[in-house]
Amino acid sequence: MFYKQTVNNIKVVIIPLDGGLLDLNRLRFNYFKRICKKHNYNITKKEFEDSLGNMKTMYQQFPISKNYSSEEINNVIERDLFEYAKLKPDAIKKEGTEELLHFFNQRKIKVAVLSTHKIKSAIRYLQLTKLYNQIDFIIGGDSELPGLPDPAVLTTTLEQLDCQPSEAMLVANFPSLLSAGNQILMNVIYLNDLCSANETVIPRVFKIAKNNFDVINVFLFSPYDTMEIYSPLLGMSKDMDLETLNQTYHHLLEEYKNDEQLIELVRDTYHYFLGQIVSEDDYPIIEPSFFKEYSNNESNKDSSINKKNNDLSSLLKNQKNTKTSIGTDLNEVNNLIDQINGNVSNENIEENKQEKLQIEKEKTIGSKLADFGYTLIIDALVSFIALLLYVGFEDFINGPGIGASIVSKIIELYITIALAPFKLIFNGLNSLINLVPDYSTITAGNQFLSTLAIELLFAIIFNIIIIYICKLVYRLIKNIGVENEDN
Repeated sequence: MFYKQTVNNIKVVIIPLDGGLLDLNRLRFNYFKRICKKHNYNITKKEFEDSLGNMKTMYQQFPISKNYSSEEINNVIERDLFEYAKLKPDAIKKEGTEELLHFFNQRKIKVAVLSTHKIKSAIRYLQLTKLYNQIDFIIGGDSELPGLPDPAVLTTTLEQLDCQPSEAMLVANFPSLLSAGNQILMNVIYLNDLCSANETVIPRVFKIAKNNFDVINVFLFSPYDTMEIYSPLLGMSKDMDLETLNQTYHHLLEEYKNDEQLIELVRDTYHYFLGQIVSEDDYPIIEPSFFKEYSNNESNKDSSINKKNNDLSSLLKNQKNTKTSIGTDLNEVNNLIDQINGNVSNENIEENKQEKLQIEKEKTIGSKLADFGYTLIIDALVSFIALLLYVGFEDFINGPGIGASIVSKIIELYITIALAPFKLIFNGLNSLINLVPDYSTITAGNQFLSTLAIELLFAIIFNIIIIYICKLVYRLIKNIGVENEDN
């Protein structure tokens, strides 16, 4: 979508909490990627980024949704994510976050924070990271408003802050948020988060920023970064018609195709003059295919939803105040204030209990028992076959020859190692408690089991212990590998 954008006379900045101020999108992606990997499904950052915008539906497009609902996945991820944040509150802040908020406060620019998840969680995160007092307005993804890319969440925020889209700057960091900003012709800075901005993003934003320090630089230096000085050099100007500008642009792309820096300059200059020509000549707005996909989906929404949104917007408009505004559902303000003051209602307690339900249990009690039974049967079968082979080839094993001697030594070493823990345990207990028989007494045999059978039983138990130790080591190595891959 092409329209003229500016950084001048900005009154309000809307910035996402998730991936904008705090590094929550990356942490969510790493956690969800691990869950999917355990279910033999791999996801990419691009797939996850495209799903952002609506907490109620963001996990529905993934195969894991066949086993778990979006609510269940959200509960377990958000619970563990906040526990991690409590341990490292400073580590989840994105680079330049504090400086960016301080800069806006100095410039008297209001800051509205948008969260794609629950507003209560957003407040907790802002309090935890000590950013709450620098925010003027917070809006969450659990209101009755439709989720992104519907622009209702943005228009509601602007209405509440008495601001026009042309007077606001949206810091977008994922496609659905960018699409919503474009629909209401907002000024947009695209902040690279999970994925870097691609070529479809460039013509739809004012600038692209690598981090929050870059956002500050855009506000500081963009008013002086004019493309007019490149006009005579590149042969593009606002006096051209749209067709001539397009022809010149494609000619320059072909001419300087081997020089990446010049190509970037050509593109920036082209989009600068394109915005001016579209604005002055009132050309129809051009929608790229990426934006059309969102527009077509949203155009099919039921009219009753639109009426509900209008009613909610009117309610907000009639109840504006000069204090810090929280969220879009004014009926929840009192509950949120209680939370801010540390007074948690029964409803919140119940919600916290529900969030403690763990969906990520690969092995239930039944499956663990089945796994143990399977391991025991295989172990006993292998041990019994080994005993039969030993009895059948006992003459060979105890006979002369280097090969027989090596096999005999290996068997003796295994039996010594396998039985040593049991000798140590029973002899130790016997020395402390006389009622506990020592190892010799236990293995002496009885009317039910012979000495050989008892030693075979001990060997089976020893084998099971070794098997589970190997499984534990394997899981630890696998988890370390996943963590290294995530980092």
